[in-house]
Amino acid sequence: MTARLRSLLNVVVALAFVAAACGGEVADSDDTGVAAPTTRSPAADGAEAPEPDEPDGEREAPATTEPEDDTADTGGRPTTEPADEEPSGPAPNIYDDPRDGIFDEFQATMDRGDHPFMQIDRFCVAHDPAPGREATDKGIEADSVSVVHIRSKLEQLMDIGFGIDVGDTTEMFETFAAVVNEQCGGVRGRMIDLHTVDVGVLTATVDEDNNAACIEAIEDHDAVVVVNSSSFRGSASLCIVEQHETAFVSVQSQSAQFMERGEDRLITVSTVAEEQLSWMVLDLIAAGRLDGRTVGVAVEDTPGHYEAVEAGLVQTLIDGGVDVAVFDVIGCGGSNVCLEGTVESVQRLRLEGVDVFFNLLNVISAPLYLAEMVVQGFEPGDVQFYASDFESQATELVASKIVQVGGAAVGDLYNGAIISDFRDTGAYRVEGFEPRAFDEMCNDTYGAHSPSGANHEAHERADGNERYGMTATVCELMRITLRGIHDAGDNPARADIYASLASLGPVDSSGMYPASLRPGKTRTPDVIHNLVFEFPCTKPSPFPVPGHDHGICLYPIDEYRPVPS
Repeated sequence: MTARLRSLLNVVVALAFVAAACGGEVADSDDTGVAAPTTRSPAADGAEAPEPDEPDGEREAPATTEPEDDTADTGGRPTTEPADEEPSGPAPNIYDDPRDGIFDEFQATMDRGDHPFMQIDRFCVAHDPAPGREATDKGIEADSVSVVHIRSKLEQLMDIGFGIDVGDTTEMFETFAAVVNEQCGGVRGRMIDLHTVDVGVLTATVDEDNNAACIEAIEDHDAVVVVNSSSFRGSASLCIVEQHETAFVSVQSQSAQFMERGEDRLITVSTVAEEQLSWMVLDLIAAGRLDGRTVGVAVEDTPGHYEAVEAGLVQTLIDGGVDVAVFDVIGCGGSNVCLEGTVESVQRLRLEGVDVFFNLLNVISAPLYLAEMVVQGFEPGDVQFYASDFESQATELVASKIVQVGGAAVGDLYNGAIISDFRDTGAYRVEGFEPRAFDEMCNDTYGAHSPSGANHEAHERADGNERYGMTATVCELMRITLRGIHDAGDNPARADIYASLASLGPVDSSGMYPASLRPGKTRTPDVIHNLVFEFPCTKPSPFPVPGHDHGICLYPIDEYRPVPS
């Protein structure tokens, strides 16, 4: 392993999270994704208009009498109950999710009405500009609002075998912004003034460069909201939300500490690290999967990781009465290839009779640890492996490295690992899968308006890319941002927009899983389910593993359910 790769692996690990962000398919469509305002009626939402009551000519009219004065002793108020009134206004605009169950229950909480940034078949709807617009705050002018896209240069990872083709994210953000400005009149008449700040991922000063990007975005471009679809981790997140008190809408899983310090300005469409670990454990305990099992845990000495694992996973296991026989810290020696203590840790797994192991290691360290298990005689079936998206293990790019780095024997050992996550990774491989309407709309909109003519479809995933998934993710981030700006009112200050973002309630997501935002809970996922790691993959479109004839795949094996509490 080169020193260059060692020093940069922390970035690679985080970026891999994005590659398989969200699943779904798209059908061919001529839909442009925008529409002029329409007047809704009950019939427009599929409800039959009631037939008017008409006299049939045979019925006698009811007798009527003059009402008595019943107000004398009631202060002038009539004592008779008012007659039931016919409901007025448009019928609720509720999307009927074909998956039914928990998905329909979620959609029932979201009356889309005629909101310009909540329609399921349009990215945005043209709407009237707010009257009396004026400049209110830094980055908020009478006719514009500044949004900055910080783009991590994922293409730099391709040369070292850790990249994945996610398409042109700059064009994606620019296309959705152009649709809003040119087709829908901006947001209440304010155009989205979109800027892009590029940051490298193969430099020796990644954290420093990320912080410089933060400063450029906010101090040079007056960003009201910063968005990122390609991971932006470390102290730079705090540079945005804490030091500069600016909203950051991100794909990156964040720590509980960062979320608290962000004071509701840190919005993520992923999870909080401690939460995702505790959700996994609580779900397994509730299902009885850990009854009578002996558990092993190994975590890197990367700053913050031990604390998150101890609080979110190990303590939850202990509180649930689970036998945690091994909890080891694997040293990284200042790099991200973590090997120190691996041999001894695996020896302890064997000595203690561990038959459940939680994979919490990074993209290189995990396959190396598993390879040591093979060396020490562990065979397929000896240990049940569990993982979550901690260290991006719920993404196929990272999961593929189990085999690419560790070899086929390691893939065989890890085969059948169960991974707890909120995303629909690999759902399109499962029989009976139906395309997700939101993802289709996003890709149709991008395909109809992209300057390059790019038009990504789900079948492209057979080539091992995530262009389609990235388009839906960018669309998700932009819709959250636009709703936040819109719902803040005609002449909002920055603080108004941030309060609005944190109070959106149910939101659309790539994959259309139940998701919401509220004060104190500014990560979106509200559900989890289990994926399985399979090698060799027996499903359609296996994720390729360089150097191997067979690919791997992740796909759902059970139904979504609310996150445990």
